[in-house]
Amino acid sequence: MTTTVTFRAQEEADASFLRRLFAAGLESSLGLNAWPERERELMLGRQYDARERDWVERYPSGRLEIIEFDGAPAGRIRLTRPEPDGSRRVVDLAIAPEYRRRGVATEALTCCEGALTLHVARTNLPALRLYDRLGFVVQDGDELNLLLRRP
Repeated sequence: MTTTVTFRAQEEADASFLRRLFAAGLESSLGLNAWPERERELMLGRQYDARERDWVERYPSGRLEIIEFDGAPAGRIRLTRPEPDGSRRVVDLAIAPEYRRRGVATEALTCCEGALTLHVARTNLPALRLYDRLGFVVQDGDELNLLLRRP
């Protein structure tokens, strides 16, 4: 069976999917699964809203697209517009847990033409393996994150 990865602009109807996607990325890393549901939902909502505001302020020309896998929302990618040198920054790439390891992130990054830069946590080994496989190289970094570039 052939699968198709497509992209479309974010719509208001995507809000609950995007919040679930955000929560999936934070719950395990912050131990939120042990929190009472009400407090967990409040914390996740505030963090999501703060992050979205921050990205709009820091990357006003950025574009957020929903990644679909066989027509169903599977993730999101936020890219900046091309810089003067033609490169673009991947501000965010997130794939829903049920779609991971199915080629969705690979396809999303492969479809992006030209040079790309992105930050990744040094401890995110699955992402580091993916980026290495796709030709990203370390450009810079600090104790927590690496700056990678795909020429």
